[in-house]
This record gives sequence, C-alpha cells and structure tokens, in this order.
Amino acid sequence: MIKKSLIPVLVLLWIFILSSDSGAQNSIIVSLKTPQCPWTECRLGDKLDYYLSCLNRVSIAREDLPATSGFVSFENLLSWGRQRGGRFLVDISVDRIDLERRKSTIFPEVVFRYRVYAVLTGTLRIIDLKKGRLSELKDIKQEVKAADRWQVVDDDKNDPALSIPADEKIILFRQLEDKTALDLLKEVKDLTRGINFGR
Repeated sequence: MIKKSLIPVLVLLWIFILSSDSGAQNSIIVSLKTPQCPWTECRLGDKLDYYLSCLNRVSIAREDLPATSGFVSFENLLSWGRQRGGRFLVDISVDRIDLERRKSTIFPEVVFRYRVYAVLTGTLRIIDLKKGRLSELKDIKQEVKAADRWQVVDDDKNDPALSIPADEKIILFRQLEDKTALDLLKEVKDLTRGINFGR
C-alpha cells in the first residue's frame, strides 16, 4: 500500500525534473552591447526587449555579457552561456550609431544634393551552446534616410541649411532603432523555428 501511494508522487517528481531541465535547455540568451550615440540617447535595448517579449514559443533571457577582456575567447562565451542554462547565445555587438552626410551632384557646379542618413553597424553572432559551435556570424548594417537637402551654386558643406533640426534627428534615430530591433527579432524568431531544443 505504501509503495502504491508513492507512485503518483514519484511520477510528478520525474515530470517536474524533466520540465525544469527542458526549460533550461530551451532558453535563448540575448546579449546586446551598444556604444554612445553622439546625437541622442540610444534606446535600441528597450525596443529589442519589447519585441522579444512578444515571443512565447521559447524562453528568452535578456542578459548582457560582462564588458571584460576575458569574454573574448569562444570558450568563455560557451561557459558563460551554459552556466545560465541557455541553448543558444545571440550576441549583438553594435560598434557605431551616427549620422552620415552624402553629397551628389545633380548639375555640375550648379545644383548639389545632400542626403543625411542615420547609420548603425555592428556584428551578430549566434552560438549553439549545446553543440559548442558558432551557428552564424554576420555584419549588421542599417540606415534610415532623412529628407534631402539642396544647394544651388554655393557648394558649402558647412551651410547651416544642410543641418537637420534636433527633433528630426531624434525621430530619425528612433526609426533606425525600430528597424534594427525588428530585424534582430526576425533573427531570433528564425532560430526558434524547426528546432528541437531537446536535441
């Protein structure tokens, strides 16, 4: 009688252990490193967190890698991610967020057009923590264009008329961050499709 009464308890305990282990292996750790933007406060992390919160197929953990030289080695990255129970580590490193002004000549010596872009560059690494290998490595390149600025005859790159007002700069960078966060979300979503995290 005692043994029979223990069977349901043991079954429940076994299910709990399996689910706990599976939950740890199913998590995707997303790390984001961004530089200071010289024009406005960077909110890419906030936007990425918001979009990642919409995913419910697997557990997403947003935890940034410590900014120490010891984490340059691949072995340290694996160890760090495995200690946190991750199945994959998505390491996003942004190295530049800035404005670029590009000039083109419409009519030589007469009409000039300046195009201003908010630009973002960096690197995306996806590491399979269970298999101990780099699954993907790609460059991140994003840009959003502001309204064109024009000059007639006077080819002066320092002309105040070519500058973008501060409020427009903020809007431009918010659009850039939104575009980047959506693309990063797609990378994470693609990672969760067709993968059996238990294997």
